[in-house]
Amino acid sequence: MIRSFLLLLMAGALAACEGVAAEAGAFADAGPDAGPDAGHTGKGDDPADEVDVGAPFDMGHADAALADAALAVDAAVPADAAVPADAGCDEPNAFVPPGPRLAWRHDLAAVLATAQGAANHRGQDVVALEGDPQLLIGKFAYGLADKDLKDEDVEVFTQTDAPCGAWQSLGLDTTSEDGEFGDRFGVADDGGRVFFAVPEALPFGWHPVRMLVRGDHSLAAFRLAVVRPETRAVVFDIDGTLTTGDLQLVLELLAEVFRGEHVPEMYAGAPAVAQAWADRGYLVVYLTGRPDLLRRMSEQWLVDHGFPPGVVHLTDTLGQTLPTSDGVARYKAEFLRRLQDEAGLEFFAAYGNATTDIEAYAAAGIPKERTYIVGPHAGEAGTVPLSGYVEHLPDALAAPPAPTPAPPVGGWW
Repeated sequence: MIRSFLLLLMAGALAACEGVAAEAGAFADAGPDAGPDAGHTGKGDDPADEVDVGAPFDMGHADAALADAALAVDAAVPADAAVPADAGCDEPNAFVPPGPRLAWRHDLAAVLATAQGAANHRGQDVVALEGDPQLLIGKFAYGLADKDLKDEDVEVFTQTDAPCGAWQSLGLDTTSEDGEFGDRFGVADDGGRVFFAVPEALPFGWHPVRMLVRGDHSLAAFRLAVVRPETRAVVFDIDGTLTTGDLQLVLELLAEVFRGEHVPEMYAGAPAVAQAWADRGYLVVYLTGRPDLLRRMSEQWLVDHGFPPGVVHLTDTLGQTLPTSDGVARYKAEFLRRLQDEAGLEFFAAYGNATTDIEAYAAAGIPKERTYIVGPHAGEAGTVPLSGYVEHLPDALAAPPAPTPAPPVGGWW
């Protein structure tokens, strides 16, 4: 029952190891205004926001809290995601499961899986080259144990002309048994997966995807971005790069478990920098070492803090979260190279805070003169030190427009 809980806290703690101690040493003697963007926004400065680790631990509450952080049928679209003025509708046409629930293929196994707790279904955003095959990957599991749902029906939907258009079915598939499909697009089939090949390639643009479990109408939600060759992109790490430290994620998870509240603090000006790149036609990629169970939580944080919509990618295994060359550095480098090789992306700039970010970006061939590092490792290995996003904004605004722009995106759908 505690496998996923341990995975989440271990992942956060491991990610924190690399940056927290050095960060504390660098700024401990510099006073309250030290560090980049000391006037950051977000919770955490008020004593009321502190996590009370003396509060009684409640496994049932932990299950519910982590389920709230995952994607479920009632929370497919991030809250407060605004509809663009020119979208043609006042409210998004939210996905509604069509028709009644269908019978499970395996009654007993399905009941055992769904009895574990709330749905933890999720998917990774996909970037595909226009005209190329498009593979959509979903993971279906329940409860704190992340119990896989195997050999059950899942229907795949996408929305035309998001966020106002109609939803159409792309077809039906079944969740996998362990190892049934091997490795696909760098994702190992650990069971409970759907590897869905889109029958007719979707056109240039952003396409919201919903994978619906027909047995109980729970779902996974993510996006497909169809791009043209040589689309330019900018990649951002999240923890310690957009948030003020790797420890912020750990505090958020502890707060959820111990019935508190903690919103990870953000470096002031970070959303404006990301928006500047998006406005100039660059595809924004948020690449994090967080476990994929935290997709909903991570995406909601980006929405709440005003970051532009973009590709969100999290780890699929615990090993990928390790703050080592063979862990998160390799995971990030392989993902970036895959987008370069298979989707034709050109990564023009990158933002990070850790030595593993520096290593991954270098392995992907991103120029050091456009690799911006914040925190204790700023400027290491020939990278550009980032003293603050507010000060850096003029540089982002002065970037050349992307020769091949990314598809326009109307919001976080």
